[in-house]
Amino acid sequence: MDFAGQLGRRIRRAREQRGMTQSELAHAADVGANYVPRLERGEMVPSVEAAWRLARALGVSLDELCGRASARKPADGAMEALARLQKADAAVLRRVAEAIEGVSAGARRPKSR
Repeated sequence: MDFAGQLGRRIRRAREQRGMTQSELAHAADVGANYVPRLERGEMVPSVEAAWRLARALGVSLDELCGRASARKPADGAMEALARLQKADAAVLRRVAEAIEGVSAGARRPKSR
Protein backbone atom coordinates (compact mmCIF):
# COMPACT_ATOMS: atom_id res chain seq x y z
CA MET A 1 0.00 0.00 0.00
CA ASP A 2 1.29 3.49 -0.79
CA PHE A 3 1.94 6.24 1.75
CA ALA A 4 -1.41 7.97 1.19
CA GLY A 5 -3.29 4.73 1.85
CA GLN A 6 -1.28 3.92 4.97
CA LEU A 7 -1.70 7.45 6.28
CA GLY A 8 -5.44 7.26 5.65
CA ARG A 9 -5.69 4.02 7.63
CA ARG A 10 -3.78 5.56 10.55
CA ILE A 11 -6.02 8.64 10.55
CA ARG A 12 -9.16 6.49 10.50
CA ARG A 13 -7.84 4.22 13.28
CA ALA A 14 -6.89 7.17 15.51
CA ARG A 15 -10.21 8.90 14.86
CA GLU A 16 -12.24 5.78 15.64
CA GLN A 17 -10.20 5.07 18.79
CA ARG A 18 -11.20 8.49 20.04
CA GLY A 19 -14.84 8.03 19.13
CA MET A 20 -14.82 10.92 16.66
CA THR A 21 -16.79 11.18 13.46
CA GLN A 22 -15.15 12.38 10.26
CA SER A 23 -17.09 15.61 10.61
CA GLU A 24 -15.90 16.14 14.20
CA LEU A 25 -12.30 15.59 13.17
CA ALA A 26 -12.65 17.97 10.23
CA HIS A 27 -14.06 20.64 12.54
CA ALA A 28 -11.39 20.08 15.23
CA ALA A 29 -8.59 20.24 12.65
CA ASP A 30 -10.16 23.18 10.79
CA VAL A 31 -10.28 21.40 7.45
CA GLY A 32 -13.12 21.02 4.96
CA ALA A 33 -15.87 18.46 5.54
CA ASN A 34 -14.80 16.34 2.52
CA TYR A 35 -11.10 16.48 3.39
CA VAL A 36 -11.03 13.78 6.09
CA PRO A 37 -12.97 11.18 4.06
CA ARG A 38 -10.63 11.74 1.08
CA LEU A 39 -7.58 11.34 3.31
CA GLU A 40 -8.96 8.18 4.90
CA ARG A 41 -9.58 6.68 1.46
CA GLY A 42 -5.96 7.43 0.53
CA GLU A 43 -6.96 9.76 -2.28
CA MET A 44 -4.59 12.51 -1.17
CA VAL A 45 -1.81 13.43 1.24
CA PRO A 46 -2.30 16.46 3.51
CA SER A 47 0.00 19.46 3.57
CA VAL A 48 2.38 19.62 6.51
CA GLU A 49 0.19 22.26 8.15
CA ALA A 50 -2.99 20.21 7.71
CA ALA A 51 -1.21 17.07 8.96
CA TRP A 52 -0.10 18.97 12.06
CA ARG A 53 -3.66 20.18 12.73
CA LEU A 54 -5.02 16.64 12.24
CA ALA A 55 -2.39 15.16 14.56
CA ARG A 56 -3.16 17.79 17.18
CA ALA A 57 -6.92 17.17 16.90
CA LEU A 58 -6.29 13.43 17.27
CA GLY A 59 -3.90 13.85 20.19
CA VAL A 60 -0.98 12.19 18.41
CA SER A 61 2.38 13.39 17.15
CA LEU A 62 3.19 13.89 13.48
CA ASP A 63 5.59 10.95 13.82
CA GLU A 64 2.74 8.72 14.96
CA LEU A 65 0.48 9.97 12.20
CA CYS A 66 3.18 9.17 9.64
CA GLY A 67 3.74 5.68 11.05
CA ARG A 68 6.79 6.17 13.21
CA ALA A 69 6.75 4.75 16.74
CA SER A 70 5.76 7.16 19.46
CA ALA A 71 8.57 8.50 21.61
CA ARG A 72 6.08 9.25 24.37
CA LYS A 73 3.33 7.22 25.94
CA PRO A 74 0.34 9.10 27.35
CA ALA A 75 -1.02 8.03 30.71
CA ASP A 76 -3.41 5.10 30.50
CA GLY A 77 -6.85 6.31 29.51
CA ALA A 78 -5.81 9.94 29.04
CA MET A 79 -6.66 10.04 25.34
CA GLU A 80 -10.02 8.38 25.93
CA ALA A 81 -10.80 10.87 28.70
CA LEU A 82 -9.93 13.78 26.43
CA ALA A 83 -12.16 12.39 23.69
CA ARG A 84 -15.05 12.16 26.16
CA LEU A 85 -14.42 15.75 27.30
CA GLN A 86 -14.70 16.98 23.71
CA LYS A 87 -18.30 15.76 23.75
CA ALA A 88 -19.14 17.00 27.27
CA ASP A 89 -21.58 19.81 27.96
CA ALA A 90 -20.61 23.13 29.56
CA ALA A 91 -21.56 22.09 33.11
CA VAL A 92 -19.26 19.06 32.99
CA LEU A 93 -16.42 21.15 31.56
CA ARG A 94 -16.85 23.70 34.39
CA ARG A 95 -16.60 20.93 37.01
CA VAL A 96 -13.47 19.56 35.34
CA ALA A 97 -11.92 23.04 35.23
CA GLU A 98 -12.74 23.54 38.94
CA ALA A 99 -11.13 20.20 39.79
CA ILE A 100 -8.00 21.11 37.85
CA GLU A 101 -7.84 24.48 39.60
CA GLY A 102 -8.14 22.74 42.97
CA VAL A 103 -5.32 20.34 42.16
CA SER A 104 -3.05 23.05 40.77
CA ALA A 105 -3.78 25.35 43.74
CA GLY A 106 -2.70 22.55 46.08
CA ALA A 107 0.50 22.08 44.10
CA ARG A 108 1.35 25.78 44.48
CA ARG A 109 1.03 25.78 48.30
CA PRO A 110 4.30 25.42 50.20
CA LYS A 111 4.62 22.09 51.96
CA SER A 112 4.41 22.24 55.72
CA ARG A 113 7.22 20.69 57.70
